[in-house]
Amino acid sequence: MQTLQPHDTLRLDEVKHLRDIFNAQNSKELKVAFDALNASIEISQEDLEIQFNRYFVGPMETVADPFASVYLDNPDVFMSKTTLYVRDLYETMGFTYSLKNVIPEDHLGVELDAYYQLLFLEIAKEITYLSDLRHYFLHEHLALWIPRFLERGLAQSERDSKAMTFILLQLKSLLIRETTTTRSS
Repeated sequence: MQTLQPHDTLRLDEVKHLRDIFNAQNSKELKVAFDALNASIEISQEDLEIQFNRYFVGPMETVADPFASVYLDNPDVFMSKTTLYVRDLYETMGFTYSLKNVIPEDHLGVELDAYYQLLFLEIAKEITYLSDLRHYFLHEHLALWIPRFLERGLAQSERDSKAMTFILLQLKSLLIRETTTTRSS
């Protein structure tokens, strides 16, 4: 196993922290992941959870649903053909996750976890043949729906939530960097 370069460590950490935000199971986990992104935004754990739930979880109508199927299929149907497509991709990758059958496979947090695992294996374990699979997942799936998710979320967040704007802009920045990174990275 190679020694990770600082750039690689930062890259992995950013994906991990965003993954942890969208996979947080409680306000404490959410706040820890948010703080790990080094936001210069002061917000209490409770306020962060309230804003995050309003934007991405519910129970009321969310600002931006964190499911690929909402943007690629019918916005009123969860667990659609995109969910099944992603499920098949995960089987190809050998990816498993602890909340299977609890959270649909096309949830942003699950997808960021799959991307993180591919990137980690490629960089840290030097399993370079996974690069093609990671690039396919990024360019043929993530890059197709995340910009729409970001557009919807940023349209609202710029008016009333610095914390949600920060999270969404971090995700946007990550997506831009990852999609413009050469295959040799």
